[in-house]
Amino acid sequence: MHNISITFKADFFDGKTSVAHVVEVSLDGDFLRVRGVQINQIIPTTQLAFSAAVGSAKAIIHLPNGAELQIADLASYDALAKHLKPTSLLHITRFLENHLGFAVLALFFSGAFIFAGLRYGLPALALSAANYLPVEMATKIGGESLQLMDKWLLLPSQLPMARRQVITKRLSDICHEQHCPAYRLYFRKSSSIGANAFALPAGDIVVTDDLVNIAKADDEVLSVLFHELGHVQHRHSLRLSIQSAGAAALLVGVTGDLSSVSDLAAGLPSLLMQSGYQRDMENEADAHALQMLNATCIDPQHFVAIMQRIGGADKPHNGVSNWLSSHPNTERRIQAFQASKPCIEITLKSPVNAHVK
Repeated sequence: MHNISITFKADFFDGKTSVAHVVEVSLDGDFLRVRGVQINQIIPTTQLAFSAAVGSAKAIIHLPNGAELQIADLASYDALAKHLKPTSLLHITRFLENHLGFAVLALFFSGAFIFAGLRYGLPALALSAANYLPVEMATKIGGESLQLMDKWLLLPSQLPMARRQVITKRLSDICHEQHCPAYRLYFRKSSSIGANAFALPAGDIVVTDDLVNIAKADDEVLSVLFHELGHVQHRHSLRLSIQSAGAAALLVGVTGDLSSVSDLAAGLPSLLMQSGYQRDMENEADAHALQMLNATCIDPQHFVAIMQRIGGADKPHNGVSNWLSSHPNTERRIQAFQASKPCIEITLKSPVNAHVK
């Protein structure tokens, strides 16, 4: 390495106070000399660490014992850094940061990376993780989820005990024949959720009083429960939980600090991607429900009837509203049920093993 002459002004911070001292910095062979009022240090260049300037900010040279030099003369800083660390990525980074075209290109690739990660990478990772996650952990997650919902959203069911027992027993009898995934059935009342049913990560299935009350037959309720069993079988709730955590980690990794961007900008990509995953999962759960309806000789029209009663006639979806909708269009998702007939002679894969009747 050839000796060169580099001298520049800098602000010196001793690492103990916030007071800045104006100093003169010069390179002397393998040492950096720092001189100022009551300051005279000679530091081996091997003990220096460089932080390139971002935008119009000052560059920083980190010194031993927490001291540092803040440098506004970026040309001199670049010359020093290039001389001492000729193979460092600092020079490439500095070059890219100061050219708008590369910045735009980097923004494009960052956006593409986030999109691909949220849309394809995280679902695949979540599927794998959910399949290998210990049952005890999934049970804890699900238990805590139900406790939180009971605290903030749900109330004890007001359905007659006899009605709840009939539905519970019928589902239990069917699952004894069809080998359903492990589940626990709960009835709850909720004015905010309305007519609904949902599955939690540990296999808990919650049915609201409103859903049972609008059903004109217990088979309609069972058809919805078959759908929720599909969510349990494929561990959809657990996968969504993992995807949500992964989406947050991915966005933090790419942006560095989510507190510096608006909540909408940070959350919108995750919202859009998660909505897409839910549509896929709803289709998968619908297919499971149709299998169980056919296997148990329950008319699939029961599912059609209660779905139309819950959601009413769907308004036509434009491109944006369809993308943001977390569930598929009702008319589309019931088409397979409308075309199906009960007691189709089929062989189902586990967990639904049909007995031909």
